Amino acid sequence: MVKKFSLPDFGFQVEIGKVAQQADGAVWFQQGGTVLLATVVASPSPEFPGFLPLTVDYREHYSAAGKIPGGYYKREGKSTDHEVLTARLIDRSIRPIFPDYFFDQVQVLATVYSIDKEHSPSSISLVASSLALVISDIPFYEPVGAVEIGRIDGKWVINPKYSDSRTSDVRIIVAGTQEGICMVEGAANEIDEASFVDVLFMAHEQIKKIVAWQKAIAQEVGKAKRPEDQSIDWKVWEKHALDFLTQERVKTSFIEDKFTRDEKLEELKLEFLGHAKQFQTAVEIPDKYLLYVFDESYKQKFTDLVLSLSQRVDSRGFDKVRPISIEVGLLPFTHGSALFVRGQTQALVSVTLGGGQDEQRLESLMDDEAGDGAFMLHYNFPPFSVGEVRPMRGPGRREVGHGHLAASSFKYMLPDKEKFPYTIRIVTDILESNGSSSMATVCGSTMALMQGGVPIKKMVGGVAMGLLRSTGGDIQVLTDINGFEDNFGLMDFKVAGTSDGITAIQMDIKYRGGFTRDIFEAALEKARNGRMHILGEMRKCMSEPASQMSELVPKVVSFKVESDKIGAIIGSGGKTIREIIDTTKVASIDIEDDGIVKIFGTTGPSIDQATKWVKVLAGQINVGERFDGKIKRMVEFGMFVELVPGQDGLVHISMIARDKQKDFQKLYHVDDVVSVEVADYDPSTGRIRLRLLEQK
Repeated sequence: MVKKFSLPDFGFQVEIGKVAQQADGAVWFQQGGTVLLATVVASPSPEFPGFLPLTVDYREHYSAAGKIPGGYYKREGKSTDHEVLTARLIDRSIRPIFPDYFFDQVQVLATVYSIDKEHSPSSISLVASSLALVISDIPFYEPVGAVEIGRIDGKWVINPKYSDSRTSDVRIIVAGTQEGICMVEGAANEIDEASFVDVLFMAHEQIKKIVAWQKAIAQEVGKAKRPEDQSIDWKVWEKHALDFLTQERVKTSFIEDKFTRDEKLEELKLEFLGHAKQFQTAVEIPDKYLLYVFDESYKQKFTDLVLSLSQRVDSRGFDKVRPISIEVGLLPFTHGSALFVRGQTQALVSVTLGGGQDEQRLESLMDDEAGDGAFMLHYNFPPFSVGEVRPMRGPGRREVGHGHLAASSFKYMLPDKEKFPYTIRIVTDILESNGSSSMATVCGSTMALMQGGVPIKKMVGGVAMGLLRSTGGDIQVLTDINGFEDNFGLMDFKVAGTSDGITAIQMDIKYRGGFTRDIFEAALEKARNGRMHILGEMRKCMSEPASQMSELVPKVVSFKVESDKIGAIIGSGGKTIREIIDTTKVASIDIEDDGIVKIFGTTGPSIDQATKWVKVLAGQINVGERFDGKIKRMVEFGMFVELVPGQDGLVHISMIARDKQKDFQKLYHVDDVVSVEVADYDPSTGRIRLRLLEQK
């Protein structure tokens, strides 16, 4: 039986029981003309995994927007970056809501089948996925709601339509439960911390409505939940682990060096496995189960000890940033480079500047969701950075997600294309990692851009914040968390920005309850202080973009022509523009739809000649301008001289020296190169009258 539900305040319409009935949960979700299907399926794991094996996928069919995929392969294939980012958004929001002792394989799949270009599917795919879990028999504590927030003409708007959001200078997606916020992600044009907190709690009021609606639906059509894993008595073994983890034992892992700390923790785990043997019954408990209990119990004991001692695992104060060192220009044949080091995290960043032909060609259902092809930031995380051995394949979800976050930080800080018409590509290799490599990427990218002479509007820095909560309820915010604190903390809060405000933010909360407003305010204030410190360290190395770009960077001349002249410049099948490039030896000539022309090449005669040729074809011709042109045709009343490929002018017999007028056809021949001067130009007809100059 098909059940229909609606939430008029948000324009949500849902049908349950209509399609995909063999899934454990399926929701046909519609907002306006945007339609998607969210399904969830769980099956027992073949063996104990030691974690929740949750897989989240988000897919968009090009047919949803009436499109056929470009290229030779006319079907959807590997997930696009946008699909990966949306899947990560869903995953990070729902993962903390599953029970601790549930280990079945779970797959969440959201598929977009129709899109109306007004309602973006990103946030509603999260709501649909949550609802599919809520009505299924899969253990899931409570629904998750999500809204998008924009700032349009200075006013905050919840779930703005796509046409309105294009004028917004803020785009933030907030997800949460009835009790609190569990995920935040977005970019902004220097939003201040107080405004950001206001936005979070304004969003949460709307999220509560979406959560209450899902609960009402679950009461009507929801299934009874299957039990959590009962293969062992988890509570009993949890008590054994907590008793074993005395303060003295936990404190042995309080070591500054990452590898020494990891070794001590491994020794502690082996000691626990030996300790656990005395409690084994006739049925021996596999080590995997015991180590899972150990990790969960250690997290609790570790947090309590940090807060009781007021000492972090690496002996830092709660607000202290690890030591920073920066080197720029260390790669001599790149256009810009920097090595940013913070503690045991190293980011090697290079910047390359190119022409319009180097822009990334992007396809998406929504016109600009794929990003700006003229700015690329690629993040790499090689296995040696954490002392591991694993195959080197294409970028994974981590690489795509961290690269997107870092790129978002610069969205409003890049120079205007009219003033700086280069395509910019940043590549970051993490050479060593011990937490917050995405924020090291932001800092390193700023330094590499400036060293390369890219005139960014302001310096951008970033810091990752964490949060610990003791069993007694005490809470402590940590500045610049390392990898160990990230693993055992309740929050990973990455904040990037300038000295004047936040430009990008990503927050994941690993705690099912909500945090109060004062905690968010404290976290953001400490993040601002940490960012100011990091920016100060960066300024010690470089405080503004270099005045000169590398000699290796192709030079660019940019100007605008009338749109109706573009065809004349390009020529039939691109013949004219190819001839200009081949003859003048410039690197490339790019022409945008609005008439902006960008010519890339080395400084000197070649780029000057190409510029002059394009301007002639565009009708930008000045009386008195001189050319060396080729005679294309002789006539009784004069000769036609080709000034540039595709553009001729007439030298009337009267414009030839009087002593040569009688015999000019004997003195000059087709394909001779002659010097001419523009005597007159009629823009309406395009006719050019030339004067023949005395030949040298």
